[in-house]
Amino acid sequence: MSAPSTEILPRSDRWWAAVFFLTALALRVLYAWHFRIDSDEPQHLHVVWAWSRGLLPYRDVWDNHTPVFQALCAPLFKALGVHADIVLRMRVAMLPIIAATIWCVWKIARSFFTARTALWTAVFAALWPPYFLTSIEFRTDELWTLIWLLTLTVLVTGRLSPARLFGAGLLLGLAFSVSMKSSLFAAALLFAFAALLIFRRAFGLEADWPRISQGAGFALAGVPVIPALVVLFFVLHGAGPQMYDCVIQHNILPGGRSLGSVVKSFLHWLLGLLPIAAGGAVIARQPLPPALRCRVAFIYLAAALYYGTLLAFWPVLTAEDDLPFYPAIAITAAPALLWLLDFAGRKWRLPAVALPALFTASCLVWIVRAQPPFADATVDRIGIIADTLKLTEPDDWVMDAKGEMIYRQRASRYVLEYFTNKRLRSGLLPDDIAAKLIEKRAPLVSTRRMPEQARIFIRANYVPIAYRLRVLGQVLREAGPPVAGPLRFTIAVPASYTLVTRAGVAAGLLDGTPFTSPRDLAAGPHEFLPDKKGEGQLVLIWARAVERGYSPFAEIKPDITTPQD
Repeated sequence: MSAPSTEILPRSDRWWAAVFFLTALALRVLYAWHFRIDSDEPQHLHVVWAWSRGLLPYRDVWDNHTPVFQALCAPLFKALGVHADIVLRMRVAMLPIIAATIWCVWKIARSFFTARTALWTAVFAALWPPYFLTSIEFRTDELWTLIWLLTLTVLVTGRLSPARLFGAGLLLGLAFSVSMKSSLFAAALLFAFAALLIFRRAFGLEADWPRISQGAGFALAGVPVIPALVVLFFVLHGAGPQMYDCVIQHNILPGGRSLGSVVKSFLHWLLGLLPIAAGGAVIARQPLPPALRCRVAFIYLAAALYYGTLLAFWPVLTAEDDLPFYPAIAITAAPALLWLLDFAGRKWRLPAVALPALFTASCLVWIVRAQPPFADATVDRIGIIADTLKLTEPDDWVMDAKGEMIYRQRASRYVLEYFTNKRLRSGLLPDDIAAKLIEKRAPLVSTRRMPEQARIFIRANYVPIAYRLRVLGQVLREAGPPVAGPLRFTIAVPASYTLVTRAGVAAGLLDGTPFTSPRDLAAGPHEFLPDKKGEGQLVLIWARAVERGYSPFAEIKPDITTPQD
């Protein structure tokens, strides 16, 4: 590592960096339209849709995330209009957020190191495969990561004046308004500051306690400002209790962690401090001015302690939780890597740009091999939205697991995510999905993530019509010879139904009168006496599905569970 200095960047470094940045941009656009869709993406977009329709999250639409990201996305969502591929369009809107995140990486690195080191640090961060691929998705975590990097940028790229510390506190409060996982940020910052104070002599840090206390006060004063305004907004709109229930209470499972598991997590965290301390010791020995060495150490400790705390204590670990770690750790890890590459290049008498460019190219190969950019893996999920738009009207209620139909309200209040399903299985929430389907007369349902009683009801009262979708209906007679006598069935969800066979509309008597066209059927028992010549499979089905070109006899792609479900 070396201290920052004024210099002219070699043309070869600038040229290769430009090539890699443009390649990253082109790949991101390609992946926005082809990368597989995670179940969280439509969940967020369903809430964005609610904002764009004038619905209020927590009161009108359930969500267990803090609201700022979705609220900010609502104007663009509304401007784009209704599209089955809205997930892909909204992914493109994440590009400025990613660019700003990489700019923060460059800005911090440039305040520490040479211009060349800062440039390659930004290149490595932008194309590190786990970060690159996960950040393709439309999710709150992109904005959350950017706010984390902005907070670090504010803290280390200038003198820690009261205004700067207050601004960092504001940013941390904004992070909480985007994701409650920001408690990890707060813990990482606190631990990083504490570590510097404990080992202040190694980093050349003078402990000016009055100034430290004053600075901490300004920072802490900034943290609650934005969350308080957000909470006040919902309280004034009569949704304060619902917000508390969704964002706080729902995400904390009663009796979720025993004392033994907490102690075990704490021991894992302490064990994780060993490699973190080793890295800190390396930084402490660098020939840098004390103030600069302190800032470098702080960035390294904040990133490493975030990750260590996440692994030790967070109850549900997902790939998106790693997003804030990669660009933050790159600020110190990438310069070390560049030093090694430059050392090897000099030993092997290679051009200075050769090995950094080769390493970045290998990251590109890793990305492309992991997820071929021209292979469209979005078709099935986009098809669900397209079928929903074709089958239903805006005022129809549907039932999906996590908002995958996006543009329609869900009959049952809760999203069937991790904490909801845990609460359903433990009896903390009632399985009221069947009752809600009847109450809302929901004609269209998804088959994923449903609890057992709901799944039984859906199979009995809905028939498959497309990939992961069912509409109101029942199979009254399987294929085979005709059965003598009337076919009796019970309607649970009143709607307009028709009767079809593979040959077309069925002939016979429905409730004693000739069946010739779709009929509104009330809840309760009914019977159909088929024409004596009729045979084969006979299906009662929601009439609108047939009118709009769907058939219960169509071949449907097998539903295979993926990690994104």
